[in-house]
Amino acid sequence: MKTRVAIAMLLCSGLAAAAEPAYVGRDDCRIATNPRVAGHTPDWNGACNDGYASGPGALQWSLAGKETERYEGTLSKGTPEGKGIAQWADGSLHDGSYRDGLLHGAAIIVFADKNKLVARFEQGRVAGDVKFFAPYGDRYEGAWQQGITSVGWPEGSGTMVFALGGSYKGQWHQGKPHGDGEILYPNGQVLKGRFNGSFLLSGKEVAPISTQRFQVKHHQASVGSHLADVAASGYIVPPEKSYARLTPDQQRVVKHAYYPVLQEDDVPPYLANGNAELSRTLSGVVGRLDKVGEIHANVSVDEQGTPTSVALLKVPSRQAGEMVASVLMLAKYTPGRCGGHPCAMAVPFRFSFGN
Repeated sequence: MKTRVAIAMLLCSGLAAAAEPAYVGRDDCRIATNPRVAGHTPDWNGACNDGYASGPGALQWSLAGKETERYEGTLSKGTPEGKGIAQWADGSLHDGSYRDGLLHGAAIIVFADKNKLVARFEQGRVAGDVKFFAPYGDRYEGAWQQGITSVGWPEGSGTMVFALGGSYKGQWHQGKPHGDGEILYPNGQVLKGRFNGSFLLSGKEVAPISTQRFQVKHHQASVGSHLADVAASGYIVPPEKSYARLTPDQQRVVKHAYYPVLQEDDVPPYLANGNAELSRTLSGVVGRLDKVGEIHANVSVDEQGTPTSVALLKVPSRQAGEMVASVLMLAKYTPGRCGGHPCAMAVPFRFSFGN
C-alpha cells in the first residue's frame, strides 16, 4: 500500500468552514447553498417555516436535469443541522452530526474508492485521533492532520496495521513514518528504530513503483487467429517468474507495493511458480461464467507456505468467487521470512480478465 498517496489524495473540498451561505429556492422556503452545488437546483421534500426549509426531510440537488448531491436529515433555516447523511456528487458519503451545515461531532466518511474515515469533527474539520480503513484491509488509528484541500494524513503518533501482515507503530509526518517507531512482524519479532520517510530501517528511500504492466497469454491462439488471447493483465512484475527468479529491483517492487514493513533481506510469501499458470487456469474457469472481470483476493499462508484461507475482495460474481477461492487454496506457495525466520502472511491477487 502506498500509504502517503492512498490517504492524502482523498479530496474532500468543502469540509472547511465556509462563509455565510447564499440562499436559493422559493421565497417562502429558502435553502442554503454551498460551492459544491453552485448553480444547481434544489428539491426539498419536507416542511417550511418562517421562510426557510426546516425540519426532517430529503434535499435533492440537480444540474441540467441530472441528480447530483443529496442530503437526508434535518434542516434548520435551510441548513443541515443535527443528524444527517449527505451523498456528494463525487460519490462520497458523509454520515454524522451537522452544525451550521458542517460536520460537527462523530461522523463517518466513506469515499468513492471505499476508503473510510471515522472521526470527530469540529465545524467541518477533523478533531483528535481518527480511524482510517483502506478498502483492501489496511487500517490506521491515531493522530491526524487535515489538509487544506484533502481529508488529511497521519501526523503524530499512530499505528498502521497491514492486511497482508505486519504493522507499524510510532511517529508519522505527512503520512509517512518519521521519527521513533517500531515494526511488528506477524511472527512476533519487533524492529525498533528511527524512520525517515519509509519503513526501511536502513534509511534508504523506497524506489517508486514502475508503471510497466505485464500480461499472461493463453498457450494457444483462438480458432481463426494466429495470436494467443490475453488470459489476464495488470501484473507489476513478470508473472511467469517465481519470487526467487525476479530481479532484485522486481523483488523490491513486490515488497514496496504490498509488504511495506518488510526489510531488504525479508521475503514475502509468493506463488511457487509465479502467477502465469494460475492466471490461465482462473481465466478458463471464470471465463466460462464472466467474459470480463477483476479478481482481488488475499490468500493467508502459514509459516510452511500452506494456504489457510481466502478473503475475496472483488470478483465478477459469487459463483466466480467460489471457483477462484477453490483454485487459490489448491495452489502452491513459498513461505515468507521475516528477520530470518518463517513468517505467516497473505498473498495478494490483483488482476483482470480480458475479453
